[in-house]
Amino acid sequence: MTNRKFKIAAILMIIHGAFMEAVTGIMMMPFVIKGGINDKVVPHIFAIDFFRNNIFYMMPMAVIFGITRVAGAVGVLKNRKWGFVLSIINCVVTMNVMLFMIPAGISDGILACSALILLLTGYFEKEAIK
Repeated sequence: MTNRKFKIAAILMIIHGAFMEAVTGIMMMPFVIKGGINDKVVPHIFAIDFFRNNIFYMMPMAVIFGITRVAGAVGVLKNRKWGFVLSIINCVVTMNVMLFMIPAGISDGILACSALILLLTGYFEKEAIK
């Protein structure tokens, strides 16, 4: 790893993907499978009822998204271009999806936007706009 910004971005993405997405999704799956999802189990975190009403599908997707984020971060740590591109895609998608989740979207945005800034500034360094 030649760029410290890439390493910090990868660590942020691993924290985000592993702990916020994948682990949370896995821990919620037993409640989803038992059909015990209600206001007492899951707080009102979705700004749109569509997501809340389809929580059964949201949990596996969170796990998949978390694994994808960690995979991109590992690619960045191994200095692979595919990891960089996958990580950029993950950050941009998160910037769009975070608007629909409150308050979890705030922490998603902080982590994803910070990682995106680090990735882009690490890649482009001091290149001027031509």
